[in-house]
Amino acid sequence: MRERICTFGPELSLVGILTEPDPAKALPGAPTVVLSNVGLNHHVGPYRLWVELARQLAGRGFSTLRFDLSGLGDSRPRREGGADEFQRAREETRAALDYLEQKKGHQRFALIGLCSGVDSAHAVTVADPRVVGAAFIDGYTYRTLGYHLRFHLRYLSPRRWSRFLRKRKLPAQLREAGEADEVYTREYPEREQLTQDYQHLLERGVSLCFVFSGGMGLSFNHEGQFYEMLSPLKLEGRVTYAFYPRADHLFSVPEDRAELLRKLTAWAVGTVPPRALAG
Repeated sequence: MRERICTFGPELSLVGILTEPDPAKALPGAPTVVLSNVGLNHHVGPYRLWVELARQLAGRGFSTLRFDLSGLGDSRPRREGGADEFQRAREETRAALDYLEQKKGHQRFALIGLCSGVDSAHAVTVADPRVVGAAFIDGYTYRTLGYHLRFHLRYLSPRRWSRFLRKRKLPAQLREAGEADEVYTREYPEREQLTQDYQHLLERGVSLCFVFSGGMGLSFNHEGQFYEMLSPLKLEGRVTYAFYPRADHLFSVPEDRAELLRKLTAWAVGTVPPRALAG
């Protein structure tokens, strides 16, 4: 395995780490995996998730580029203004693919996004035919009837009421801190548009992976919800899917993180043409 720093994009201002397998272990036909920031986390990823994933994938013959969007981590802010945050992320993700194609000769790519990283990964996957695989972790969710039923059942939990009463005993200042307004929001596409996007990707042969954690409890609370919210597509058996209700949003527990890495690695191997694996 070899890891190198690379710069690319406008003014060579974007910085990433390219992890490549030993040449003897490189898997022919394997897409290059591209990762970017999770919120304000730099290219290492939360709890070094992207580092572990890149090195694990290298052991299976994959190359991976994990990079910082402009203004985050090691990448400088853009000098020119104009584009909003989402448009910049989309442009810079495509710049990463262009760099890998023009400088390294890579032609097939798989994108992985977590939380806000899903937004640009989704948009580029839909628009760019070079992307043959995409994994979305804690991506778009829509509340369903099954969600609402389970949401209200939680009020019957004695443990929940006990936690609520303990919280009421806290000093007012601490209670207000826990009830502070959100400082971060995302704009979801309409469900009909998302359904059309996934249908388009499936018809294009893109390998899709969806993972949800228990950290999405305010919008996603049971395993069957994924199929419910996209029921017109009948996705059972057509995509890779996992729900980890005990894991938090950033997979901070090592055992949860290890399970996520196993799932993503297995999915990545599935993006390789069977004849390449047989060889």
